[in-house]
Amino acid sequence: MSLKKMKPLDYVLILIKGMLLGITSVGIPGLSASTLSIVLGIYFLMINSIADIFKDFKKNIKFVAPLLIGFLIGVGLAAYTIVILFEHFPLITTFAIIGFIISSLPSMIMKLKVYFRQPSCILTFIVILAILTAYNVIRPQNTGMVFPEKVTFVYLFGMAVIGMFAAATFIIPGIDFAIIMLSIGIYYPFMNMIKSFIDFNSPNYLDTAANNGMILTAFLIGLLVGLALFSKLIKFISKKYTAQTQFASLAFVVAAPAVLVRTCIIEPGVVVDPIQLTFLIIIAITTSLLFFSIRTITYNKNRAIIIQADILFAETSQEFVTTIKLNQKKIKKDD
Repeated sequence: MSLKKMKPLDYVLILIKGMLLGITSVGIPGLSASTLSIVLGIYFLMINSIADIFKDFKKNIKFVAPLLIGFLIGVGLAAYTIVILFEHFPLITTFAIIGFIISSLPSMIMKLKVYFRQPSCILTFIVILAILTAYNVIRPQNTGMVFPEKVTFVYLFGMAVIGMFAAATFIIPGIDFAIIMLSIGIYYPFMNMIKSFIDFNSPNYLDTAANNGMILTAFLIGLLVGLALFSKLIKFISKKYTAQTQFASLAFVVAAPAVLVRTCIIEPGVVVDPIQLTFLIIIAITTSLLFFSIRTITYNKNRAIIIQADILFAETSQEFVTTIKLNQKKIKKDD
């Protein structure tokens, strides 16, 4: 796709792809926006357009603007659906999401097993998991599963920082937006906030919208700053420390289920009897197996496309050739 010769249909297609990215990145934990963008064929264009947004703003904004608009629409649709499901079927929805998360573990572990003997990788996993655990132990309970009614500057700054971290989910394949939000305990409040903008009939809509608008604005500022300023840095880190980056992602995935149970079951005081628990575990296992099968089939069909993500970080022709040869060996070995 040439950004200089874009037709009206191209803008529509980019908008639709942005919607798919928004729906999956927030609605399906375990499926990252960056991975899906590779499958959709826009990963490289997205990264380069964002990284060079200020170098040629007029050209790059043609791609970034419809993609961002579509992404926000997709986020709104996913958030509204997720919140409705949580309101009417909190336990089933919670354990289904846990199933989604668990389904991503086998493929991650198999991919990273060659690095298990590297102390730096194991240390990265332990440190990130310890930080997430400590954070979730000391953070205050959020029984209403909504953001505070009155936010402070410190809180808004924190949301901006979270937004900057979330920028990595669009750049590094395998790091998932929903997983990060789940791991730090703000997934449901974030979904509820997005839904509040769509639900015009809610009481005190203007007051709620003003407060949530400040939170969302702070998050988006952090996200845009992270994308604009740190995209090249994140690319460098993920290239130089590929294994460590993926082990950090694994730590977020491992931490997410416990945080989800706390924020969506324990803190709201939802009572689960043994029969319900057995049924919910079956749902989690079924969802996990189903989604794992889908992920496996999708991966096998798009293996050649996903491998291109490694090529993105090969900056010289020699690195490019070396990467191609290594990936060809991987394919032959898998076959």
